[in-house]
Amino acid sequence: MKHIDHDSLYTDLEYRFNHVSEFIGFTSEDQELIRKSGSVVAGLVPTIVDAVYDKLFQYDITWAHFAQDQDGLKVEDAQHNLQQVTMGSEVITFRKTMLTKYLKKLVTAEWNLSYLKYLDWVGHIHTTTPLKKSTINVEYIHCNALLGYVSSVVVGALQKATEWDDDTRDKIVNAYNKFFWVQNDLFSRYYVKERVLSDKEKAAVAREQEEQENAMRRQLRGESMLNALVGVAAGLAIGAVCSKYLG
Repeated sequence: MKHIDHDSLYTDLEYRFNHVSEFIGFTSEDQELIRKSGSVVAGLVPTIVDAVYDKLFQYDITWAHFAQDQDGLKVEDAQHNLQQVTMGSEVITFRKTMLTKYLKKLVTAEWNLSYLKYLDWVGHIHTTTPLKKSTINVEYIHCNALLGYVSSVVVGALQKATEWDDDTRDKIVNAYNKFFWVQNDLFSRYYVKERVLSDKEKAAVAREQEEQENAMRRQLRGESMLNALVGVAAGLAIGAVCSKYLG
């Protein structure tokens, strides 16, 4: 019988991930299968993202979260009114971009501690626990339902893929099923209070999560700056071509 240290499950992210993954059977082979699916999933991402936000739009209780300031985006005053938040609103474009990045990371990232911290951050930013600074707060019932829906949309799309033989497709679908349970655990750890941390443990966890949030924000700012530079460069190149042939 393997011994599992109870306290480490709540204070050591990597230890917790390893235990949950081992229990579920989420292996390095599954991680490789998810990467292998990247060429197919990349083409499905826009459809998946649109389906997710169409689902969120069906219920006022889920759509209401987009009338609040987000982690990384301050919502315009007019859009604090739920009726003013539409599919074309800046906040929805922002959130769709974040989900797109999440899905693309899933099929390209190396499974190391850095990526694990990113998955943990995804769960953490949806809460208003005392250990974080952002204002967004989504109740766990909605996070759980959304993860279930995202899983069903992704798996449903994969089951229709014709790029693999039946055995490979079944293994890929199973890998995604297991992954979403692992991700769900990294949401639930911020909602389900199964153990009270000591003051020393709270301080240690708070430091780690603050470093994690700052790292994620730096990364997101860097990606936004890179996108802006690419846009400027493309604009200059088009301008030069137009000047040459139309001037």
